[in-house]
Amino acid sequence: MTYSYNPLASLTNMPQMDTTLQGWQAPLTLVRVKQNVVDGDLVTSETTISFQGVWQPLKDEALSLKPEGQRSWEWIWIHAVASQLNLETADKVIFQGKRYKVIQKKDYSLNGFVEYQLCRDFEGNNV
Repeated sequence: MTYSYNPLASLTNMPQMDTTLQGWQAPLTLVRVKQNVVDGDLVTSETTISFQGVWQPLKDEALSLKPEGQRSWEWIWIHAVASQLNLETADKVIFQGKRYKVIQKKDYSLNGFVEYQLCRDFEGNNV
């Protein structure tokens, strides 16, 4: 078991929650999908990210009924030690063959961890 050192902790007297995560974490691997326009063409790159974290449902999966069709919404909550997982809002990731979009990020790095909320991403046209 390894514990991270947060140099800001001694300056802030904030509780360090990264050690609390130690008993809950599991090794996880995500693939970050980045898209950029290069010379007028869409270029997609994928980067594998391995980290220790907690992956859990955020809320019940719900069915959305709209005129354009039905869609099941799956929401995920990730907790990770700060600096192990550096995602940004709107990033897309793949986990176990499913693609998700980062909807929210909460940076509790003064407390030693970060929190992300993801939603299953639309996969109809690979955008």
